[in-house]
Amino acid sequence: MRFWRLPWQRTLGPIGLDLGGNMLRAMQVRQGPDAPTRSVSIAFDDTMSLSERMRVATNAMRHAGFVGREVVIGLPSLFARMHVARLPQLESRDRSEALAWEASERAGVAKETLVADAVPTDAPTIGADGREEHLVVSADQAELTKALDVLLEAGFEPIAVEPRFASVARALSRRTRRDADRAVLRAVLHIDVCESTVLVLRGERLAFCREIPTGGAVLDGAVATRLGVSVATAHELRLRRMAVVRGVANPVDSVMEEPALAAARPTIDALAGEVALCLRYFGVTFRGGQPAKIVVAGPNAMEPRLAGILEETCRATIENFESELPTRAEGLVLPVQAHAHIDHEDAGAWIAAYGLACRSRNRTHGRVGSPSIEREAA
Repeated sequence: MRFWRLPWQRTLGPIGLDLGGNMLRAMQVRQGPDAPTRSVSIAFDDTMSLSERMRVATNAMRHAGFVGREVVIGLPSLFARMHVARLPQLESRDRSEALAWEASERAGVAKETLVADAVPTDAPTIGADGREEHLVVSADQAELTKALDVLLEAGFEPIAVEPRFASVARALSRRTRRDADRAVLRAVLHIDVCESTVLVLRGERLAFCREIPTGGAVLDGAVATRLGVSVATAHELRLRRMAVVRGVANPVDSVMEEPALAAARPTIDALAGEVALCLRYFGVTFRGGQPAKIVVAGPNAMEPRLAGILEETCRATIENFESELPTRAEGLVLPVQAHAHIDHEDAGAWIAAYGLACRSRNRTHGRVGSPSIEREAA
């Protein structure tokens, strides 16, 4: 780790640290072309607390050759609660207090134990009270402070903390940042390990977000049950099958492929149905109609038959996330990685870390309307 930037290194962004998924991932990009320059990933126990994950991550980052000390942290849904609320229009000095009360009432805990922020959506106001819909995100203050203390003790400087869905939105909006792109309506389905997230973006702005408790782990369990193998073996089989879809591996034996397809089909059907309900709700509630395109992202984006089932169920065009990335961002998994690495892993697992690394090093909210608790983090 090099704390100081040389003149030719000033365009390097902060280190984006993703604490979710099935591995801890950190990445740094050269801002402007948004080209990844260095990355590191390391396995962790998903039962670890936030501070324990942070300790593992800092040990890896200190030996990865990153430049600078600024870090943007992405919190998984396990540590960052999200809900939708309609709030009155408030001045900035009253906004933080109102958000804290809203988050504490929803979580059933004392207001003083939480930090919260929110971003308004484009949902029309209902009634004469002028209340606007917001995505409210909150985190446990003591847990977050303990984790940030670990980062500070290691010599890093946290400049922002945000939920992972905000970083996914930023990563997939690098080509739609102009004002004219506000008319571009896209849906995003990010399929992670334990959950999936449905986003609707107007240009680069987040207009809708829902989390679905279905991810790769559910598919692993279904395949393991059908084939009578361990979950780890089923996971490796799914990785190979997704690598075949990407064209980087030989086809799986039909004796394994056909039962795996049959095992995964009910879960994929259910997930597609949930996505269709989300898009239908958005089309009815929000202005602008229903998105005609769904961008599929995440480490499970290449699940066989997923695109076809989504297209049929949602009646939308399905595109892979790579079409939304800048040209220089192709191949997010870099050869300079250190520590543990999963065979057959594709760039989809790095979307959140890439979005975090694309955030500006300036202590201001990014152009993507993403909730952030950077004031408390600093």
